[in-house]
Parts: sequence; C-alpha cells; structure tokens
Amino acid sequence: MQTKRTCYRYMVIGLLACLTFVITSNPAVAQSMRKGPYLIYPGTNTEMQVLWQRTAVETCTVEWGTDLTYSLGSEETTEYGGDHQHTHTITGLTPGTLYYYRVSVAAEEHTGSFRAAPATDATQLKYIAYGDTRSYPADHDGVAASIMSEYIADPAFQTMLISVGDLVNNGNLEADWDNQFFDPTYTNIQTMLSEMPYQSCMGNHEGTGVLFTKYFPYPFVSGRYWSFDYGPAHFICVDQYTSYSTGSAQLTWIENDLAASTKEWNFIYLHEPGWTSGHHSNEIPVQDYIQPLCEQYGVPIVFGGHNHYYSRALVNGVHHITTGGGGAPPYSPTAGYPYIVYKISAYHYCMVEIDGAFLDFTARTRSGTVIDTFSVDLPQAAVEPRDRDTLPQIVNLSSIRPNPFGRSTMISFSVPEPTRVDLGIYTVSGRRIRTLVDGMQEAGYHDAEWDGRDESGNDVSSGIYFCRLHAKDAWITRKLIRTK
Repeated sequence: MQTKRTCYRYMVIGLLACLTFVITSNPAVAQSMRKGPYLIYPGTNTEMQVLWQRTAVETCTVEWGTDLTYSLGSEETTEYGGDHQHTHTITGLTPGTLYYYRVSVAAEEHTGSFRAAPATDATQLKYIAYGDTRSYPADHDGVAASIMSEYIADPAFQTMLISVGDLVNNGNLEADWDNQFFDPTYTNIQTMLSEMPYQSCMGNHEGTGVLFTKYFPYPFVSGRYWSFDYGPAHFICVDQYTSYSTGSAQLTWIENDLAASTKEWNFIYLHEPGWTSGHHSNEIPVQDYIQPLCEQYGVPIVFGGHNHYYSRALVNGVHHITTGGGGAPPYSPTAGYPYIVYKISAYHYCMVEIDGAFLDFTARTRSGTVIDTFSVDLPQAAVEPRDRDTLPQIVNLSSIRPNPFGRSTMISFSVPEPTRVDLGIYTVSGRRIRTLVDGMQEAGYHDAEWDGRDESGNDVSSGIYFCRLHAKDAWITRKLIRTK
C-alpha cells in the first residue's frame, strides 16, 4: 500500500514538473503578474478572498463558477494601496463546494480553484500544516509539489494550509517576497497558493510585519493575531511579536476566544514553539502563558516552527508540533530536550484528519514517507453524556484513552438497546489478533481494556493497530498506536 502510494506521488510530482516547464516558458506570465493569484480565507464559510499584484496600472476581471465556464459571477477590479495590488472577496459560496476562478487582463489569463470552507455543522475536516519556507524556494517548491499530490489523490485535503511563518528570509525587503515566495518560475508554490487559502502567522523573519500584512491582510483583531472557525474546528493565530504575557490584551483575548469557542476542536498556531529540540531554545512564554490555556480548554495541538526540522513534544496531553521543514535550510534536532517523543531533520508537512470525536495526525517527508503519527480523542464528556440514567441514542465507539498508549488503553463504547457486540483488535493488514467483547451487552455505556496482548497472551510490538466495533448495523473502526 505504501509503495503504491509513493509511486503515485512521484508520478504526480513528475507531472507537476512538466507543467512547470510549460507554464514558465510563457514570458508574459512572469513579466506582468508579479504575485498570484493566491487565496486567503477571511473567516466566513461563504467567502473566499482572491489577491494578486500586477506590474502596472490595469483593470482586471475576476470570474468564478462551479466549472470552467466561470458562470456564477464576474467582477472588474482596480488596484488598491498604491502598488498595483488587486483583490476581490467572492461571496455567496455554498460551503464545501469546489469552485473555479479566472483572473484576466487583456488576453492574459490566470486560473485557480478552491473548496469553500465546510458547513458550520460539519463533523469532518482534513487540512495540512507546515512552515519555515524562507530562503530556498526550490526546496519549498518540492514540498509544495508533495502537498499538491496529497489533495490530487484525496480532494478532501483541498481545504486550507496552516503556515507557522518565516515565509521569506527578510520580510522587510520587497525583493524577498518577489524572489522567494511569489516567484512565478516556482510554479508548484504558485499553483498551491492559487488552490489552497494560505493561513499564516507571522515569523521573526517577517521583520516589522509591514509587508507581511500587505500581502496577507487577514482580518486581525489587533497586531497580527486573530481567529476563525473552519467546519468542526476553531483556529487561533498568535502574534508572538506583540505582547502575550500576563495581563496583555492579546493573552486576555486568547483566553476569551477559547472560552467563547463553540467548536469541539481548537488549535493554536504560532512561530516560536514552547517545547522543541534545540538550535533555537524553547519559548518560555508559550510554556508559561499558552500551555495553561491549552490544558484548561482542551487544545490538543499547538503548531510552531522556527527550528527547521520536525519534532513533537507531548506535555500534559498537548502535542507541541515543530513543523519547520517547508524549505528553509535544515537544522539538526538535539537529543535531551524535555517532553520530546519524536524528532527528525527533514523537509516535511503535516496532515490532520478529523472525523467527529477523533483526530488522526500524520507527518510526511517531502517524498511521502511517514515520519510520525498519533491520534487524539475528544474527552468523553464532550462526545456523549455519561449520566447512567440517560441512555445513548446511537451505537458509538466513543473514546480510546490514552492513544497512543504504552501498557494498556481503555476503549469506551455505547449501545442504545440490548444487542450483540463484537469488539476486536486488528493489525494494519486486517488480521484479528484480539477479541475484547463478543456477546450480548445491555443498553448503555461500556468500557473494555486492552492490555496490549494478543489472544495467546503475547505482548504485541509497537505500531499501528485498529479497533473495530460491530453492533446492530453499525461498523466503526478507529486507529490505535502502541508505543513502548
């Protein structure tokens, strides 16, 4: 399976390389379209913002639709801001729908596509996170090709990109934005930006942030921090170059924002991580101010970058991801830092898949090799009531805690009426290695412990396993990870 997936990815990357040659052989593209078109998500699931920059004063037209006739809307744009920038926010979108758009001026056309953000009540979401793309656009271009191969293979990943900053080497220089991030000769980057809204925090290399906010004008609350809902999730962008210490306006806002969130899944992304594996030291304010809020409000993942490698720290149930392998010069992680459960120097990106109360995380190298995985379950209380006087309404495999696990893990399930239940553990190849429940179960909530052993009593090795529940007409499967 992995071999087939890897071969397919290389085929896609090869095709993208051919397209790169074709597109860059057109000098008109490079000479007149200085940046874009590219996308940002403004925070409303019926809207998408398209942005671009020209090299001269021009009137442009942007058209959009659900196919290549672009028949749903058309708007003329004139530049704003004094530097030949254009933008248009497409409104009236149907959540979750794939749209195509075209930006044209005279005989020149630039096209792209996007998937409108999910419905407010959506329970499933897939997205990609990465960062630190500065200095070496050719390496970033390779990562972009791999990211595109993911949503070509699985269109549900054509949602949005979470970036942890350091987009360019010197964010105060227009030339770096032109040559490192928006250079049209790096067509994988430009195609990715035209097909995935780019949701980035500011990194230290963005300098004063003047050009960062010029090209990424998110609807900031203040400084460069803000938040948005996206389907079943809520995302908070932290500005580490505006105070977020005790009593600061930003920290007060972060806490109030988390308290007001109606989403079951809440994520924080910032640039300088609280727990990482060396080169740049751990960011103590994240430990002191952000971590307590994550524990209080159940934030499962904090995304950071700054260090140009992948590492994951697990601190009181909160995963701190360092995803700094987007193209910047690689660093080597150092052993001995606290709470680190995995680290590697590699160009990479992270994939997050949410399905109801369950989250699966995968980090992959630029070539598609899996380097880290883990799963998160929402706390039981957030999934279903535990009041024994209230019967469940559906068959549910409600939680596996802890996951990943070492010695043992508790698997919780519920049935709305007396019924026969089959609950087993399987290998990735589909071989059943342990039966936990096989028989009639009363209506209500039940727990089954797996001690990490197979039917013969042998301790199974570290790796990925699957728990499968069959009750009535329901089949529910969840991933487990065994670590030793």
